[in-house]
Amino acid sequence: MLALFPFRRPALLLAASLLLTRTAHAQTPPAASPDSVFAGTPRETLALPGTPDFRLFDEAFYQNQLFLLGEAHGVQRPQEIDFALLRHLNQRAGVRHYLAEVDCAKAYYLNEYLRTGDEPTLRRVFASWVRQQAQWGNEDFVRKIQRIRALNATLPAARRIRFVGIDGLQDYALAADYLAVLQARANKLPASLTVRLDSVRAALPQAGAATFAGVAWRAQQALRADEPAARRALGRATYDELQHLLTNASYARTLPSREAQIFANYQAVLPLYHLENEKLYGLWGTGHVLQSPTVDGHRAFASRVRQSSLPARNKVVSLLCTTSGSRMMYASAQLPAPFRTPQAYTATDKFNHDGPLVVLRGIEALKATTAPGSTTLVKLDAPGAAACRLPVQVRYAPGIPAAQQLQFDPQLPATAYVQYLLLVRDSGPTEPPRTENASLNQAQAQPAR
Repeated sequence: MLALFPFRRPALLLAASLLLTRTAHAQTPPAASPDSVFAGTPRETLALPGTPDFRLFDEAFYQNQLFLLGEAHGVQRPQEIDFALLRHLNQRAGVRHYLAEVDCAKAYYLNEYLRTGDEPTLRRVFASWVRQQAQWGNEDFVRKIQRIRALNATLPAARRIRFVGIDGLQDYALAADYLAVLQARANKLPASLTVRLDSVRAALPQAGAATFAGVAWRAQQALRADEPAARRALGRATYDELQHLLTNASYARTLPSREAQIFANYQAVLPLYHLENEKLYGLWGTGHVLQSPTVDGHRAFASRVRQSSLPARNKVVSLLCTTSGSRMMYASAQLPAPFRTPQAYTATDKFNHDGPLVVLRGIEALKATTAPGSTTLVKLDAPGAAACRLPVQVRYAPGIPAAQQLQFDPQLPATAYVQYLLLVRDSGPTEPPRTENASLNQAQAQPAR
């Protein structure tokens, strides 16, 4: 239903530090309307941790082709929801490709971990997030990947889960190593092309994005100019993967918008991995799963799919986690001083959807029908539900810049953005990374092959 704060959180938090003496006003939610956006919505309490039934999903739900779960990163229970949904969709709808908010290089190494069980390979995927103190770099996420591998061990080969990464490049050093893997598959690649690719591999970890984008673009043009020889040396599949990687490395020059990169990569991987007729599922940040543009014109990945001519455009379903009483893992250095703890990460309760900084209208009425500590699935697009005609209404605390507010179109119903809501009450934060872990240290020092 809403993102906590969409895209430029550090600037927001500087402003938020000015609000501490005024949050009492922000904590008071608007009076529940008799015609709340949640009126008439069927609900199901999910058995978490465990194996929920997902009884609210009807046959029409399973006919979708793209299933997207949205969350605000750093809260623990959405990781449980994600695994439960993935397992359920694998069993019920045959979903076997996890469309992930990772780049193509990280997806390759995640799949290598799923194949081999090599823990340093898994830890290596997380290394850049850990260095950046990004919320993705948490132990709950690591354990979830381990659970996916354990699940795969129980499945026939045709139903085992694989990652497909469609985000822009996140870890340039890892991308360079992935490029080396693709090069190693070549059989007598022409020397001129080898030199081009070596230059990309050298530039990725060292140069700025604009510099290596130019090097990658020139290498891509050289490959295309000598395509017959390159395809013979690499094979069709590896050639296509290599071109896809070089396209991503060129984006700083050709396609700088992240959301546009994600959508372009989604379009590219459908034929690249023969996914045109496959059902895909993934967990994403809230700002990526909204199916209609916001007031300021932001078009999320899901919105771009809906507005495209792709076969999946009318087969997208978005489920969104909202939180109450929950805590979020956040890098302490990125928080305003009054919010920080002495540890590297702080478990903060400031970013729930019932205050103090943002309030979703109607959440108090919804909470009144649920139990503390529960996870409740809400079907917004049920026939006759108010969400099919009422808009999303969000109120921000005084002082939060307009640029940091995600404003939904008041002329659109809530279901134009998402079709299901998950109310997560009283979740703990994700567990911070164990940076002293020996396998992580080894992974950072020893590139996996």
